[in-house]
Amino acid sequence: MKKYIPFIFPALALAIVVFLGYRWYTSQTARPTGQISDFGEGVEIEELSSEQLDKLKVTGAQDVPSVNLTGDAEGVGQVRYEIADGKVAFTISAALPAPKAGELYQVWLKDADSEDRQKAFVLEAGKGGYVGWGAVPEDTLPFEVIVTKETNNDDQLEEVQLRGTIQR
Repeated sequence: MKKYIPFIFPALALAIVVFLGYRWYTSQTARPTGQISDFGEGVEIEELSSEQLDKLKVTGAQDVPSVNLTGDAEGVGQVRYEIADGKVAFTISAALPAPKAGELYQVWLKDADSEDRQKAFVLEAGKGGYVGWGAVPEDTLPFEVIVTKETNNDDQLEEVQLRGTIQR
């Protein structure tokens, strides 16, 4: 009996491999050809008109105008904007140092021709830095975007970090 014990484990492993191979082979050959998987069930495919195809043709990424934000403080930023439907939609992304407890980064919009300014929104921390987005009517162009470090969320402009102007 002792001379057969070394052959038990390899024989058992070979039996498992043969069994798994048989199961794989039967599952591959038992599937009827041309059958749609459950994933595609209920999906209708429509043929697009030539007009719709022209709209959907991929010609590369659309260039979106952008303005670099500059300032005296350490940090960089960028405003990407698009003028459509009578509005200026913009996104701000900034790489700024983490604020201390109780501080936040605030975005202000300032009229380029006067000293009028308005608090817009607070930048949110994301994976790539601080981000925020908004939209204003097109007739406010040109305007200046100002990013400040605030200790109080009030109507007082505190420490300016970055600024840039969006032109028409």
